[in-house]
Amino acid sequence: MAAETDKVFGSLEKAIRILCLFDAETRERSAQEISNSLNIPLSTTYNYLKVFLRNDILSRDENSSKFRLGWKIFKLGVLAAANVSLLEIAAPYLVSIARRTQETVVLALIDGLDLLCVDTIESTRPVKLTMKRGARLPMHAGAPGKVLLAYNERSFLDEVIRSRGLPKVNRNTITDPKALARELEAIREQGYSQSDSEVDSGAAALAVPILDHTGRAVAVVSLIGSVEAILGGHREGLVDVLKEASEGISEKLGWVRPASLIKQGPVSVEK
Repeated sequence: MAAETDKVFGSLEKAIRILCLFDAETRERSAQEISNSLNIPLSTTYNYLKVFLRNDILSRDENSSKFRLGWKIFKLGVLAAANVSLLEIAAPYLVSIARRTQETVVLALIDGLDLLCVDTIESTRPVKLTMKRGARLPMHAGAPGKVLLAYNERSFLDEVIRSRGLPKVNRNTITDPKALARELEAIREQGYSQSDSEVDSGAAALAVPILDHTGRAVAVVSLIGSVEAILGGHREGLVDVLKEASEGISEKLGWVRPASLIKQGPVSVEK
């Protein structure tokens, strides 16, 4: 009985591995390619493919005879996407960041023309912060809002400036449109944003965008703490922690990891 159970699970795992061979860069595969990739006999591969075809899990191109994901996979994807919650997806990553850095972690998103903080794990370190759960801030003030401006269309930035202006929130808040445009260009080039006393005096922040399936920034994950802790000698390491988390969250929202990043391996999350 145990042997039969193991055989069933082994077959199921092979079937899953076949489906996972299809991605944005390789939408079609031949039976031979599948067989070679997974080291499965060609005859066995065809047996799996026949079942997939019969159940519309895969389809077959009449001209190339190659296989591609079928309409039922699309249907399941739509249903899964409808049940996706950003907060649920991000929660374990936020916990992991907080444990690894001991700094305050913030998840925020765009709400209208403002930045809305939707989740926070606060550090025990004595730094007074405005970014509490439910807090709203101008988009241009602080690292989280700036990274969302940098990774969205220019028309959104124009609308923010036209409707909200660039009010001074703290001594280092950028209030000049040209200076802000230069800052956003630098953020796009380096892949993250930083700030120092733009919202709270003596507080610094690092922020990295969270992308959806279209590559648009829909949210931001950020670290906030003292200037010394955030922008000191550990800054690059903190940025790496944020980027790992943002990539993991983004993938679960449908973002496809570029080939240049795949070699770095999957993102791990502390349990």
